[in-house]
Amino acid sequence: MNIIKKPKIGLVGVMCTPFRGNKEGNYRASRSALEGLAQRFDFELYVIDEGVYNLEQAESATRQLQGWNVDFILLQSSSFASGDFIYPFAALPARLGLWAVPEGPPTSEGGLPLNSFTGANLYNSILKTEATHYNRPVKWFFGNPGQPLFDERLDVTIKALRGIINLQGARIGLVGGVAPSFNNLIIDNARLKDRLQISVIDIELDEILQTAERVANEKVQATVKAIGSRADRLDLNQAPTLTKTARVNLALQDVARERGLQAVAVSCWPRFQSDYNLAVCTVLGNLNTEGLVAACEGDVPSAAGMLALHAMSNGDTVTLMDLVTVDPEDESILLWHCGPTSPSMADEGGTHMEPLWLFDGPDGKQVGLHNDLVLKPGRGTVMGFTADFDRVLIVDGVIDNQKPSYKGSRGWFRSLRLNTEPVTVTDLVQSIMTSGFQHHYPFAFGNFAEASMELAVWLGITPIPVNKYTPYVK
Repeated sequence: MNIIKKPKIGLVGVMCTPFRGNKEGNYRASRSALEGLAQRFDFELYVIDEGVYNLEQAESATRQLQGWNVDFILLQSSSFASGDFIYPFAALPARLGLWAVPEGPPTSEGGLPLNSFTGANLYNSILKTEATHYNRPVKWFFGNPGQPLFDERLDVTIKALRGIINLQGARIGLVGGVAPSFNNLIIDNARLKDRLQISVIDIELDEILQTAERVANEKVQATVKAIGSRADRLDLNQAPTLTKTARVNLALQDVARERGLQAVAVSCWPRFQSDYNLAVCTVLGNLNTEGLVAACEGDVPSAAGMLALHAMSNGDTVTLMDLVTVDPEDESILLWHCGPTSPSMADEGGTHMEPLWLFDGPDGKQVGLHNDLVLKPGRGTVMGFTADFDRVLIVDGVIDNQKPSYKGSRGWFRSLRLNTEPVTVTDLVQSIMTSGFQHHYPFAFGNFAEASMELAVWLGITPIPVNKYTPYVK
């Protein structure tokens, strides 16, 4: 199972003596409240204990933050402070958030207590106008921890950062290459390394098959029991196929551990069928159940999208779907695939593990196994990178498990949004088709649309925009 790395958040407060509000006390209260949010949102908090009143202290604080290797700095304008203080923080590789706090009620003295927002405004303007070397986004924050505006913005940032730091340095195993003729999934490995800092490790399918046959029988039988226990229905005559499924599952896990992989993109056809008489849909579903992100058909871009969703959801199970049909009458689309989805994502109808009809031979010979299931109802998110990793598709909506569909892993998706804005089915299809986005859709339960949008901004990747439907070709 993948270990999800937590974002490291640095906190520092800049201050100025003439502003007589309770800046030191407010900063201590902010620290205490953020420690609570660190538990709730699951991040590590690193705090500069003392307020920063001069440039020397600002430079010292940046050295501490760099030593902690923080991913993000919350620079609180505990009060207005010198504009020069921003430059040392802008020199760090960590992403930056500028935090203004409320002034509080007027005092009997009548003076402005903190002038905090003006300080954050000053720093933001310097970074965007005068500091021409600084070409990264900056996120603003306002309020106190526990207030909806602050908490919502921080929650989105933590999810986005969790996605980014678990992508960067990741290793994806490409098993058996890309599925035949799926040329739109072929990538430039060097470009992926440059854009997302992900490495692709090529693995021959023969290595997996040979490893599968060497797995100890006791391990195989334990895995047979584990996989079988996740099925609500399992044909008794599938025992030999389930044994093969367990062997391939263990082989992929072993190779992933040996190569330090966080995900695999498996060419699930045709050689698994021709050389091992096995459809590996259930294998892929089980790998995702166990926390090793697994994409079908040698699709590395989707494996990267699934890995980001897996991290943003803090380790929840993900899957890969096709968009197979649309229904403009009720504004829904059908997400479907052969059957590679984890049983943990199924509705109350459960999972039927059975031979995959798609590979039935002309003589009626069955090739298994796949997971026949309907996705459970609830909000979900699709996030997928294009094969050049310059763009990303971000769609969220609600799974409808009542509308009839087809055997496989599937669910109707309605109440759709593209880039967090409501979208019609025809506009969505127009946007997908005019963009050239590939035919695979990484999916996770939960609303990660806002976090995906922020992830794209931090990485310099463009969300695929809405392209309004027209009856003529564009």
